[in-house]
Amino acid sequence: MVQNTDLLIVGAGAAGLWAAVAAGRAGLRCLLLERRHRPGLKLLLCGNNRCNLSHVGSAAELQADYGEPVGSFLAPALRLLPPTALRERFAACGLPSKVINERIYPASEKADDVLHCFTDQLRDLEVPLLLNCPARKITPLAKGEGFELQCGKLTLQTRYLLLATGGVSYPKTGSVGDGQRLAAELQHRLEPFRPGLAGIEVSDAWLCPPRNTEVSIPLVRLTILRNGQPLAITEGNLLADRTAVRGSAFLDATRIIGRQQLNEYGLELDLFPEQAAPELAQMLERGWQKTKQAAATLNACGLEHFLAQGLAAKFARLFAGGSFSSELSQALKSISIQVRGIRPLKEAIVTIGGVSLADIKPESMESRLQPGLFFAGEVMDIDGPTGGYNLHAAFATAELAINSICQRLAPAAVRTKAAAAPARRPAGKSSKDKKQAWGKDFWQKRPR
Repeated sequence: MVQNTDLLIVGAGAAGLWAAVAAGRAGLRCLLLERRHRPGLKLLLCGNNRCNLSHVGSAAELQADYGEPVGSFLAPALRLLPPTALRERFAACGLPSKVINERIYPASEKADDVLHCFTDQLRDLEVPLLLNCPARKITPLAKGEGFELQCGKLTLQTRYLLLATGGVSYPKTGSVGDGQRLAAELQHRLEPFRPGLAGIEVSDAWLCPPRNTEVSIPLVRLTILRNGQPLAITEGNLLADRTAVRGSAFLDATRIIGRQQLNEYGLELDLFPEQAAPELAQMLERGWQKTKQAAATLNACGLEHFLAQGLAAKFARLFAGGSFSSELSQALKSISIQVRGIRPLKEAIVTIGGVSLADIKPESMESRLQPGLFFAGEVMDIDGPTGGYNLHAAFATAELAINSICQRLAPAAVRTKAAAAPARRPAGKSSKDKKQAWGKDFWQKRPR
Protein backbone atom coordinates (compact mmCIF):
# COMPACT_ATOMS: atom_id res chain seq x y z
CA MET A 1 0.00 0.00 0.00
CA VAL A 2 1.41 3.37 -1.06
CA GLN A 3 -0.03 6.19 1.04
CA ASN A 4 0.40 9.94 1.47
CA THR A 5 0.64 10.59 -2.25
CA ASP A 6 -0.58 13.97 -3.43
CA LEU A 7 -1.32 12.78 -6.95
CA LEU A 8 -1.60 9.66 -9.06
CA ILE A 9 -1.40 10.17 -12.83
CA VAL A 10 -2.82 7.30 -14.88
CA GLY A 11 -1.32 7.14 -18.36
CA ALA A 12 2.18 8.08 -19.51
CA GLY A 13 1.30 9.50 -22.90
CA ALA A 14 1.56 13.13 -23.96
CA ALA A 15 -0.87 14.47 -21.34
CA GLY A 16 0.39 12.25 -18.54
CA LEU A 17 4.05 13.01 -19.18
CA TRP A 18 3.42 16.76 -19.25
CA ALA A 19 1.36 16.51 -16.06
CA ALA A 20 4.02 14.47 -14.26
CA VAL A 21 6.76 16.97 -15.13
CA ALA A 22 4.57 19.90 -14.09
CA ALA A 23 3.70 18.17 -10.82
CA GLY A 24 7.34 17.35 -10.14
CA ARG A 25 8.38 20.94 -10.75
CA ALA A 26 5.69 22.11 -8.33
CA GLY A 27 7.01 19.80 -5.63
CA LEU A 28 4.00 17.47 -5.53
CA ARG A 29 4.46 13.92 -4.33
CA CYS A 30 3.18 12.17 -7.41
CA LEU A 31 3.35 8.81 -9.11
CA LEU A 32 3.00 8.16 -12.85
CA LEU A 33 1.41 4.88 -13.97
CA GLU A 34 1.59 3.29 -17.42
CA ARG A 35 -0.07 0.06 -18.57
CA ARG A 36 2.54 -0.66 -21.28
CA HIS A 37 6.21 -1.56 -21.00
CA ARG A 38 7.42 1.98 -21.72
CA PRO A 39 5.97 5.51 -21.77
CA GLY A 40 5.05 7.66 -24.75
CA LEU A 41 4.43 4.95 -27.34
CA LYS A 42 1.79 6.93 -29.24
CA LEU A 43 3.80 10.14 -28.83
CA LEU A 44 6.53 8.51 -30.90
CA LEU A 45 4.08 8.12 -33.80
CA CYS A 46 2.84 11.71 -33.83
CA GLY A 47 3.39 13.74 -36.98
CA ASN A 48 4.86 10.77 -38.87
CA ASN A 49 7.46 10.38 -36.11
CA ARG A 50 8.32 14.09 -36.35
CA CYS A 51 6.02 15.05 -33.44
CA ASN A 52 4.01 18.11 -34.46
CA LEU A 53 3.89 19.78 -31.02
CA SER A 54 1.52 22.65 -31.66
CA HIS A 55 0.33 25.25 -34.16
CA VAL A 56 1.28 28.89 -34.57
CA GLY A 57 -1.34 31.33 -33.32
CA SER A 58 -2.79 33.03 -30.28
CA ALA A 59 -4.94 31.25 -27.73
CA ALA A 60 -8.02 32.84 -29.29
CA GLU A 61 -7.02 31.73 -32.80
CA LEU A 62 -6.46 28.16 -31.67
CA GLN A 63 -9.77 28.19 -29.83
CA ALA A 64 -11.56 29.14 -33.05
CA ASP A 65 -9.72 26.43 -35.00
CA TYR A 66 -10.92 23.66 -32.67
CA GLY A 67 -14.54 24.55 -33.40
CA GLU A 68 -17.41 24.24 -30.98
CA PRO A 69 -18.01 23.03 -28.35
CA VAL A 70 -14.38 21.94 -27.96
CA GLY A 71 -12.92 25.42 -28.46
CA SER A 72 -14.92 27.03 -25.67
CA PHE A 73 -14.15 24.13 -23.32
CA LEU A 74 -10.41 24.43 -24.00
CA ALA A 75 -10.32 28.24 -23.73
CA PRO A 76 -9.02 28.38 -20.10
CA ALA A 77 -6.33 25.79 -20.86
CA LEU A 78 -5.25 27.60 -24.03
CA ARG A 79 -4.98 30.91 -22.19
CA LEU A 80 -2.81 29.25 -19.54
CA LEU A 81 -0.56 27.54 -22.11
CA PRO A 82 -0.64 29.25 -25.54
CA PRO A 83 1.76 28.08 -28.27
CA THR A 84 4.40 30.69 -27.38
CA ALA A 85 4.50 29.51 -23.76
CA LEU A 86 4.66 25.88 -24.87
CA ARG A 87 7.67 26.58 -27.08
CA GLU A 88 9.38 28.49 -24.26
CA ARG A 89 8.79 25.61 -21.86
CA PHE A 90 10.33 23.08 -24.21
CA ALA A 91 13.24 25.41 -25.03
CA ALA A 92 13.99 25.84 -21.33
CA CYS A 93 14.24 22.06 -21.10
CA GLY A 94 16.76 21.87 -23.92
CA LEU A 95 14.33 21.11 -26.75
CA PRO A 96 14.29 23.97 -29.29
CA SER A 97 11.48 24.06 -31.83
CA LYS A 98 10.90 25.36 -35.33
CA VAL A 99 7.95 26.29 -37.51
CA ILE A 100 7.12 24.59 -40.82
CA ASN A 101 3.97 25.81 -42.58
CA GLU A 102 2.64 27.19 -39.28
CA ARG A 103 3.17 23.84 -37.56
CA ILE A 104 5.52 23.67 -34.59
CA TYR A 105 8.00 20.78 -34.51
CA PRO A 106 11.07 19.98 -32.43
CA ALA A 107 14.07 21.45 -34.22
CA SER A 108 15.37 17.92 -34.84
CA GLU A 109 11.98 16.78 -36.20
CA LYS A 110 12.36 13.63 -34.10
CA ALA A 111 9.65 12.38 -31.75
CA ASP A 112 12.35 10.48 -29.84
CA ASP A 113 13.83 13.79 -28.71
CA VAL A 114 10.48 14.93 -27.34
CA LEU A 115 10.07 11.73 -25.35
CA HIS A 116 13.63 11.99 -24.01
CA CYS A 117 12.92 15.58 -23.01
CA PHE A 118 10.12 14.33 -20.78
CA THR A 119 11.90 11.28 -19.41
CA ASP A 120 15.06 13.26 -18.61
CA GLN A 121 13.00 15.70 -16.57
CA LEU A 122 11.10 12.95 -14.77
CA ARG A 123 14.37 11.33 -13.80
CA ASP A 124 15.93 14.60 -12.66
CA LEU A 125 12.82 15.51 -10.67
CA GLU A 126 12.70 11.99 -9.21
CA VAL A 127 9.11 11.42 -10.24
CA PRO A 128 8.50 7.64 -9.97
CA LEU A 129 7.08 5.77 -12.94
CA LEU A 130 5.43 2.36 -12.68
CA LEU A 131 5.32 0.39 -15.95
CA ASN A 132 3.19 -2.63 -16.88
CA CYS A 133 0.71 -1.28 -14.36
CA PRO A 134 -2.84 -1.12 -15.79
CA ALA A 135 -5.42 0.69 -13.69
CA ARG A 136 -8.22 -1.68 -12.70
CA LYS A 137 -10.58 0.10 -10.31
CA ILE A 138 -11.05 3.45 -8.56
CA THR A 139 -12.68 3.60 -5.14
CA PRO A 140 -13.39 7.04 -3.61
CA LEU A 141 -12.31 7.23 0.02
CA ALA A 142 -14.67 8.27 2.80
CA LYS A 143 -15.35 11.96 3.46
CA GLY A 144 -13.88 12.96 0.09
CA GLU A 145 -10.34 12.38 1.31
CA GLY A 146 -9.02 10.93 -1.92
CA PHE A 147 -9.04 7.72 -3.89
CA GLU A 148 -7.87 4.14 -3.77
CA LEU A 149 -6.66 2.76 -7.07
CA GLN A 150 -6.15 -0.89 -7.87
CA CYS A 151 -3.31 -1.05 -10.37
CA GLY A 152 -2.03 -4.43 -11.43
CA LYS A 153 -1.20 -6.20 -8.18
CA LEU A 154 -0.85 -2.93 -6.29
CA THR A 155 -3.33 -0.90 -4.27
CA LEU A 156 -2.47 2.79 -4.18
CA GLN A 157 -3.97 5.71 -2.29
CA THR A 158 -3.86 9.35 -3.28
CA ARG A 159 -5.42 12.70 -2.47
CA TYR A 160 -5.93 13.62 -6.14
CA LEU A 161 -6.24 11.49 -9.25
CA LEU A 162 -5.60 12.51 -12.87
CA LEU A 163 -6.83 10.32 -15.72
CA ALA A 164 -4.67 10.86 -18.82
CA THR A 165 -5.09 7.55 -20.59
CA GLY A 166 -5.77 8.87 -24.09
CA GLY A 167 -8.40 7.72 -26.56
CA VAL A 168 -8.99 4.27 -28.01
CA SER A 169 -7.17 4.45 -31.36
CA TYR A 170 -3.87 2.63 -31.92
CA PRO A 171 -4.61 0.20 -29.04
CA LYS A 172 -1.15 -1.39 -29.28
CA THR A 173 0.26 1.83 -27.79
CA GLY A 174 -1.83 1.33 -24.65
CA SER A 175 -4.85 3.43 -25.66
CA VAL A 176 -7.51 0.84 -24.84
CA GLY A 177 -10.11 2.95 -23.02
CA ASP A 178 -9.06 2.38 -19.41
CA GLY A 179 -9.71 5.98 -18.42
CA GLN A 180 -13.13 6.09 -20.03
CA ARG A 181 -14.11 2.83 -18.34
CA LEU A 182 -12.94 4.06 -14.93
CA ALA A 183 -14.80 7.34 -15.39
CA ALA A 184 -17.98 5.52 -16.40
CA GLU A 185 -17.76 3.39 -13.26
CA LEU A 186 -17.86 6.67 -11.33
CA GLN A 187 -21.07 7.68 -13.17
CA HIS A 188 -19.50 9.95 -15.80
CA ARG A 189 -21.22 10.00 -19.17
CA LEU A 190 -19.33 8.79 -22.23
CA GLU A 191 -19.82 10.14 -25.73
CA PRO A 192 -19.73 7.40 -28.41
CA PHE A 193 -16.33 6.55 -29.84
CA ARG A 194 -15.79 7.37 -33.51
CA PRO A 195 -12.66 7.59 -35.68
CA GLY A 196 -11.24 11.10 -36.01
CA LEU A 197 -8.54 12.15 -38.47
CA ALA A 198 -8.93 8.86 -40.31
CA GLY A 199 -8.79 7.88 -43.96
CA ILE A 200 -11.95 8.19 -46.07
CA GLU A 201 -13.00 5.25 -48.23
CA VAL A 202 -14.30 6.41 -51.61
CA SER A 203 -15.99 4.82 -54.61
CA ASP A 204 -14.14 6.93 -57.20
CA ALA A 205 -11.86 4.60 -59.17
CA TRP A 206 -9.57 7.42 -60.31
CA LEU A 207 -8.66 8.03 -56.63
CA CYS A 208 -7.92 4.36 -55.84
CA PRO A 209 -4.48 3.38 -57.17
CA PRO A 210 -3.40 -0.27 -57.46
CA ARG A 211 -2.00 -2.26 -54.54
CA ASN A 212 1.33 -1.02 -53.13
CA THR A 213 0.89 2.30 -54.93
CA GLU A 214 0.24 5.72 -53.45
CA VAL A 215 -0.59 8.99 -55.19
CA SER A 216 -0.34 12.47 -53.75
CA ILE A 217 -1.17 16.12 -54.42
CA PRO A 218 0.55 18.81 -52.30
CA LEU A 219 -2.50 21.06 -51.94
CA VAL A 220 -6.22 20.52 -52.51
CA ARG A 221 -9.38 22.12 -51.20
CA LEU A 222 -12.28 20.03 -49.97
CA THR A 223 -15.80 21.40 -49.54
CA ILE A 224 -17.97 19.43 -47.13
CA LEU A 225 -21.65 19.42 -48.03
CA ARG A 226 -24.49 18.47 -45.73
CA ASN A 227 -27.76 17.69 -47.43
CA GLY A 228 -26.37 19.45 -50.50
CA GLN A 229 -25.42 22.67 -48.71
CA PRO A 230 -21.80 23.80 -48.06
CA LEU A 231 -20.91 23.22 -44.41
CA ALA A 232 -17.13 23.58 -44.14
CA ILE A 233 -13.94 23.79 -46.19
CA THR A 234 -10.65 22.03 -45.47
CA GLU A 235 -7.32 22.49 -47.23
CA GLY A 236 -4.14 20.48 -47.26
CA ASN A 237 -2.44 17.63 -49.04
CA LEU A 238 -4.01 14.52 -50.52
CA LEU A 239 -2.61 11.01 -50.15
CA ALA A 240 -4.46 8.06 -51.64
CA ASP A 241 -3.86 4.32 -51.74
CA ARG A 242 -6.11 1.37 -52.53
CA THR A 243 -7.78 1.49 -49.09
CA ALA A 244 -8.56 5.17 -48.50
CA VAL A 245 -7.82 8.81 -49.20
CA ARG A 246 -5.84 10.59 -46.51
CA GLY A 247 -3.79 13.75 -46.27
CA SER A 248 -4.71 16.65 -44.02
CA ALA A 249 -7.63 17.88 -46.16
CA PHE A 250 -9.42 14.54 -45.93
CA LEU A 251 -8.35 13.75 -42.36
CA ASP A 252 -9.78 17.04 -41.14
CA ALA A 253 -13.03 16.28 -42.96
CA THR A 254 -13.57 13.15 -40.86
CA ARG A 255 -13.84 15.31 -37.72
CA ILE A 256 -17.07 16.63 -39.23
CA ILE A 257 -18.57 13.77 -41.19
CA GLY A 258 -17.55 11.18 -38.58
CA ARG A 259 -19.97 12.56 -36.00
CA GLN A 260 -23.16 12.02 -38.03
CA GLN A 261 -24.66 9.65 -40.58
CA LEU A 262 -22.40 9.51 -43.63
CA ASN A 263 -25.29 9.58 -46.08
CA GLU A 264 -26.01 13.16 -44.99
CA TYR A 265 -22.68 14.37 -46.35
CA GLY A 266 -21.03 14.93 -49.69
CA LEU A 267 -17.54 16.09 -50.67
CA GLU A 268 -16.43 18.37 -53.51
CA LEU A 269 -12.74 18.32 -54.41
CA ASP A 270 -10.82 21.23 -55.92
CA LEU A 271 -7.58 19.87 -57.38
CA PHE A 272 -6.26 23.34 -58.22
CA PRO A 273 -7.14 25.64 -55.29
CA GLU A 274 -4.42 28.14 -56.15
CA GLN A 275 -5.77 28.78 -59.66
CA ALA A 276 -9.06 30.46 -60.54
CA ALA A 277 -11.07 28.72 -63.25
CA PRO A 278 -9.95 31.09 -66.07
CA GLU A 279 -6.29 30.66 -65.12
CA LEU A 280 -6.70 26.89 -64.99
CA ALA A 281 -8.32 26.95 -68.44
CA GLN A 282 -5.22 28.71 -69.80
CA MET A 283 -2.94 26.10 -68.18
CA LEU A 284 -4.95 23.31 -69.77
CA GLU A 285 -4.86 25.02 -73.16
CA ARG A 286 -1.07 25.35 -73.03
CA GLY A 287 -0.71 21.71 -72.03
CA TRP A 288 -3.03 20.57 -74.80
CA GLN A 289 -1.18 22.55 -77.46
CA LYS A 290 2.02 20.74 -76.48
CA THR A 291 0.68 17.20 -76.10
CA LYS A 292 -2.73 16.87 -77.84
CA GLN A 293 -3.54 14.16 -75.27
CA ALA A 294 -5.87 14.50 -72.28
CA ALA A 295 -3.78 12.57 -69.73
CA ALA A 296 -0.57 14.26 -70.83
CA THR A 297 -2.27 17.64 -70.55
CA LEU A 298 -3.22 16.94 -66.92
CA ASN A 299 0.29 15.61 -66.34
CA ALA A 300 1.66 18.91 -67.58
CA CYS A 301 -0.56 20.69 -65.05
CA GLY A 302 1.14 18.82 -62.21
CA LEU A 303 -0.99 15.72 -61.63
CA GLU A 304 0.62 12.31 -61.22
CA HIS A 305 0.28 9.80 -64.05
CA PHE A 306 -2.37 7.60 -62.37
CA LEU A 307 -4.55 10.58 -61.46
CA ALA A 308 -4.11 12.15 -64.89
CA GLN A 309 -5.22 8.96 -66.64
CA GLY A 310 -8.22 8.50 -64.39
CA LEU A 311 -9.39 12.09 -64.76
CA ALA A 312 -8.86 12.02 -68.51
CA ALA A 313 -11.27 9.09 -68.69
CA LYS A 314 -13.70 10.71 -66.27
CA PHE A 315 -13.86 13.94 -68.26
CA ALA A 316 -13.37 12.41 -71.72
CA ARG A 317 -16.40 14.22 -73.11
CA LEU A 318 -15.02 17.63 -72.11
CA PHE A 319 -11.60 16.82 -73.54
CA ALA A 320 -12.98 15.42 -76.79
CA GLY A 321 -13.71 18.80 -78.30
CA GLY A 322 -10.26 20.15 -77.44
CA SER A 323 -11.89 23.30 -76.14
CA PHE A 324 -10.86 24.28 -72.64
CA SER A 325 -13.91 26.23 -71.67
CA SER A 326 -14.99 27.23 -68.22
CA GLU A 327 -16.93 23.95 -68.03
CA LEU A 328 -13.79 21.78 -67.96
CA SER A 329 -11.75 24.00 -65.66
CA GLN A 330 -14.70 24.33 -63.28
CA ALA A 331 -15.21 20.56 -63.35
CA LEU A 332 -11.64 20.02 -62.13
CA LYS A 333 -12.30 22.47 -59.30
CA SER A 334 -15.53 20.83 -58.09
CA ILE A 335 -15.24 17.05 -58.44
CA SER A 336 -17.94 15.20 -56.52
CA ILE A 337 -16.46 12.47 -54.29
CA GLN A 338 -18.57 9.45 -53.33
CA VAL A 339 -17.88 8.49 -49.69
CA ARG A 340 -18.26 4.78 -48.85
CA GLY A 341 -17.01 4.93 -45.28
CA ILE A 342 -14.30 5.93 -42.83
CA ARG A 343 -11.37 3.72 -41.85
CA PRO A 344 -11.79 1.94 -38.49
CA LEU A 345 -11.09 3.51 -35.13
CA LYS A 346 -7.94 1.46 -34.58
CA GLU A 347 -6.36 3.30 -37.55
CA ALA A 348 -7.55 6.79 -36.57
CA ILE A 349 -5.08 9.41 -35.40
CA VAL A 350 -7.47 10.62 -32.70
CA THR A 351 -10.65 9.46 -31.03
CA ILE A 352 -13.90 11.36 -31.33
CA GLY A 353 -15.86 10.74 -28.12
CA GLY A 354 -14.83 9.98 -24.56
CA VAL A 355 -15.73 11.42 -21.17
CA SER A 356 -18.47 13.98 -21.70
CA LEU A 357 -17.37 17.61 -21.41
CA ALA A 358 -20.61 18.30 -19.55
CA ASP A 359 -19.19 16.36 -16.58
CA ILE A 360 -15.89 18.30 -16.44
CA LYS A 361 -15.17 21.84 -15.26
CA PRO A 362 -13.34 23.67 -18.08
CA GLU A 363 -11.70 26.13 -15.67
CA SER A 364 -9.91 23.34 -13.77
CA MET A 365 -10.33 20.01 -15.62
CA GLU A 366 -11.91 18.63 -12.44
CA SER A 367 -14.88 16.29 -12.48
CA ARG A 368 -18.23 17.87 -11.67
CA LEU A 369 -19.32 14.56 -10.15
CA GLN A 370 -16.27 13.43 -8.19
CA PRO A 371 -14.23 16.18 -6.45
CA GLY A 372 -10.51 15.51 -6.63
CA LEU A 373 -10.72 13.60 -9.91
CA PHE A 374 -9.17 15.39 -12.90
CA PHE A 375 -8.84 14.70 -16.61
CA ALA A 376 -6.29 15.63 -19.29
CA GLY A 377 -6.01 14.96 -22.99
CA GLU A 378 -7.87 12.62 -25.27
CA VAL A 379 -9.60 10.65 -22.51
CA MET A 380 -12.14 13.49 -22.77
CA ASP A 381 -14.39 14.15 -25.75
CA ILE A 382 -11.96 16.63 -27.31
CA ASP A 383 -10.35 16.51 -30.72
CA GLY A 384 -8.76 19.03 -33.04
CA PRO A 385 -7.71 19.33 -36.67
CA THR A 386 -4.37 18.17 -38.02
CA GLY A 387 -1.39 20.42 -37.42
CA GLY A 388 -0.44 19.98 -33.75
CA TYR A 389 -3.81 20.84 -32.22
CA ASN A 390 -4.34 17.49 -30.53
CA LEU A 391 -0.95 17.40 -28.84
CA HIS A 392 -1.38 21.00 -27.76
CA ALA A 393 -4.74 20.15 -26.21
CA ALA A 394 -3.13 17.28 -24.30
CA PHE A 395 -0.35 19.50 -22.96
CA ALA A 396 -2.60 22.46 -22.13
CA THR A 397 -5.27 20.45 -20.30
CA ALA A 398 -2.55 18.66 -18.32
CA GLU A 399 -1.00 22.00 -17.37
CA LEU A 400 -4.37 23.35 -16.23
CA ALA A 401 -5.18 20.24 -14.21
CA ILE A 402 -1.86 20.36 -12.35
CA ASN A 403 -2.17 24.10 -11.81
CA SER A 404 -5.62 23.53 -10.28
CA ILE A 405 -4.36 20.75 -8.00
CA CYS A 406 -1.41 22.84 -6.85
CA GLN A 407 -3.69 25.72 -5.92
CA ARG A 408 -5.72 23.35 -3.75
CA LEU A 409 -2.68 22.01 -1.92
CA ALA A 410 -0.58 25.13 -1.30
CA PRO A 411 -1.57 28.31 -3.18
CA ALA A 412 1.33 30.38 -1.89
CA ALA A 413 3.90 27.70 -2.62
CA VAL A 414 2.59 27.22 -6.15
CA ARG A 415 2.99 30.90 -6.96
CA THR A 416 6.59 30.75 -5.75
CA LYS A 417 7.42 27.62 -7.73
CA ALA A 418 5.73 28.74 -10.93
CA ALA A 419 8.75 30.79 -12.00
CA ALA A 420 11.24 28.00 -11.30
CA ALA A 421 13.17 26.70 -14.30
CA PRO A 422 12.44 23.16 -15.48
CA ALA A 423 14.88 20.53 -14.38
CA ARG A 424 17.72 19.77 -16.76
CA ARG A 425 19.98 16.77 -17.06
CA PRO A 426 22.56 16.85 -14.22
CA ALA A 427 26.03 17.99 -15.19
CA GLY A 428 28.26 15.20 -16.33
CA LYS A 429 25.45 13.01 -17.70
CA SER A 430 25.35 12.67 -21.45
CA SER A 431 22.71 11.13 -23.66
CA LYS A 432 24.79 7.92 -23.58
CA ASP A 433 24.02 7.61 -19.86
CA LYS A 434 20.30 7.80 -20.54
CA LYS A 435 19.49 4.13 -20.97
CA GLN A 436 21.53 2.86 -18.03
CA ALA A 437 20.41 5.54 -15.57
CA TRP A 438 16.79 5.26 -16.62
CA GLY A 439 16.66 1.49 -16.54
CA LYS A 440 18.54 1.05 -13.28
CA ASP A 441 17.29 3.89 -11.13
CA PHE A 442 13.99 4.99 -12.55
CA TRP A 443 11.82 2.48 -14.37
CA GLN A 444 10.09 0.23 -11.91
CA LYS A 445 8.59 -2.60 -13.88
CA ARG A 446 5.60 -4.32 -12.33
CA PRO A 447 3.81 -7.51 -13.39
CA ARG A 448 0.28 -7.27 -14.67
